[in-house]
Amino acid sequence: MKKNARRWRFLSYTIIIAALFVFLFPIVWLILGSLKPPADLLVVSLPNPPTLVNYFTVFERFPVDRYLRNSLIVAFGSTAITIVVVSLAAYGFVRHRFQARGALLISTLLMRMLPAIAVGIPIFLLFSKLHLTNAYLGLILAHVALQLPLVIWILLGFFEDIPAELIDAGLVDGCNRLTVLQRVVLPLAAPGLAVAAVFAFLISWNDFSLAFLLVSTPSRLTMPVGMSQMNLQYGVRWDNLSAAAVMYILPTIMLALFLQRYIVRGLTMGAVKG
Repeated sequence: MKKNARRWRFLSYTIIIAALFVFLFPIVWLILGSLKPPADLLVVSLPNPPTLVNYFTVFERFPVDRYLRNSLIVAFGSTAITIVVVSLAAYGFVRHRFQARGALLISTLLMRMLPAIAVGIPIFLLFSKLHLTNAYLGLILAHVALQLPLVIWILLGFFEDIPAELIDAGLVDGCNRLTVLQRVVLPLAAPGLAVAAVFAFLISWNDFSLAFLLVSTPSRLTMPVGMSQMNLQYGVRWDNLSAAAVMYILPTIMLALFLQRYIVRGLTMGAVKG
């Protein structure tokens, strides 16, 4: 028995280490490449010595700070709107069992299956009529529409785990439904909100197709579109692109570290006893 347990433990650790290597190797290679001179970029070695020349070159040749600012504005704006709208939608789906509930939930899931580029042209034509192209608001609203289906399903599971007795107790104490949502449901669903916020942020942060279709003004380009134009205009400079990519992934890592303590489920355990 002990031998079998040791074998399974050894196999588990081996699989975990192999998975970590597969997922972390590209990131480590990217960071090391950004610290190397161009001549040593494809050499399998540590930077000797490390240099920040690629970062200085990127900031001198390209408006990376503007690209990052635009991406942050769009990603945080769309995430905030999505969390507010989805909280109301998921709360309504959980508390009200109407006839078309299942059909609406399935329809939102089917919307998620459509690639963004499939609805890109209709969105572009609609937003052109509304004068929302080349504007933060237009891109934020497009990303909200892209995020809603997935985030609704994420929050729906967390809201369904909240005991109905807590919500009813809030209503008995004189709270209206919005107050119950604000003071009871959302605090208990904090892990779900954190997970939903991370996914919504990543969807907006990594979007290329909608940002490429809806924004053509250089001062409004997001980081993915800006990096693609850096490559087309100046040729493939992997040293500069590595430095830009490191700056591009840094906000997502910081967001994950900031929200990691909220992503542990089980906050509702023991809320109702007996």
